[in-house]
Amino acid sequence: MIEYLKTKNVFVAGGMPSVTYVDRVALDLEKKLRTEIRDGYKVICVTGPTKSGKTVLTRHVLGRDSSALVNGGQVASSEEFWSLLLQDLRLPESETETGSEQASIGIRYLVSAQAKASEGVTQTFNNNNKKTMLEFMRDNDLALVVDDFHYMPTNVQREVIRSLKSEIFEGLVAILIAVPHRAFDAIGVEREMEGRFAHVEIPAWFVSELKEIPQKGFPNLGMQVSSSAVEEFAEESNGSPLLMQRFCSRLCHHYNIEETLSDPKEFNPSSNAVEEIFRDVASQFGFPTFEKLAKGPQSRSKRIDRRQISNEKALDIYQAVLRAIANTGPKEKIHYNDIRDELRKILVDSDVPQKHEVSSALGHMSGIAKDEIQGEPVLEWSDDFLYLTDPFLMFYMRWSQRSSGLG
Repeated sequence: MIEYLKTKNVFVAGGMPSVTYVDRVALDLEKKLRTEIRDGYKVICVTGPTKSGKTVLTRHVLGRDSSALVNGGQVASSEEFWSLLLQDLRLPESETETGSEQASIGIRYLVSAQAKASEGVTQTFNNNNKKTMLEFMRDNDLALVVDDFHYMPTNVQREVIRSLKSEIFEGLVAILIAVPHRAFDAIGVEREMEGRFAHVEIPAWFVSELKEIPQKGFPNLGMQVSSSAVEEFAEESNGSPLLMQRFCSRLCHHYNIEETLSDPKEFNPSSNAVEEIFRDVASQFGFPTFEKLAKGPQSRSKRIDRRQISNEKALDIYQAVLRAIANTGPKEKIHYNDIRDELRKILVDSDVPQKHEVSSALGHMSGIAKDEIQGEPVLEWSDDFLYLTDPFLMFYMRWSQRSSGLG
């Protein structure tokens, strides 16, 4: 008997996949994370490229009902952090009545309520009583997961880590999710955590791993998709399972497949159809971000037009720098010298910007990525290195450079 599944529940881009979950068994990632959790008494930092499956892996290993999640991208202050934790735990902010068997300490977690009632214990869960919240989590074997920890302000990181320190010593499981080059932020803000720290690194996905997503998903929808299309999707996914999920979902929409087919059918998408999918994904998930970066900050004076060797339309410094970045691949980590070399290939000699001009432009872009674009910063400029963290932006830059250019 055919099990009918909705396409959106098979290819899940941005959510928690089940049918198309890939355990990457050769890397033993689940085992490594479970081992660190089992050992306990430490902060566990899970790192990997943006949209590489860090949160999916953590949620899969822990299970949703065994953890409380705080999204660091939504945290601007210490008060917001503890308020978000309180909301995810679904605990009442006021005093908990424990004078009768009707006592409740939250909608989801009723563990040991009667025991507390018989002991006549009263608890308060609010922003000013962090220790009670953390003790409650430890007593009920709930792990604290902080997604995008690196996106929280440094002073908030420090306050949170210091608040967690004693409870981790008592056995609280705390998992911080971050991008690779920010793996050791927890130690940086609180040196005493150095001996209580573990690092689980998730590498970018191999093409063979990405291909497991369509190999699991399409048969569940009664679709037999050509291996050439699957290969092209995997090659263009930039090591991101989220991009692969998106490509597969878009292919289903291209053929108007909304649920499992009654009769399996073969699909051999043309190169034009595949390119249409890439253009669609690039425009929706990379172009808006690129445009914000290309505009740069507001300026009272007109920016200098920099002539291109190709005699195409002149570029301002932001457009020129972004084109140079795209021409590197773009790579995930790019040194200033690589950007300078590409600028010299694009612009006439007299219009190539000086190092301080390039650094200033990249610094402004980094600020725009942090302050004006929601979610995890798509790029960061630090110590002569540019870090690109968003596979959607990288895909857009590569794809548009290859097709119509960035100018």
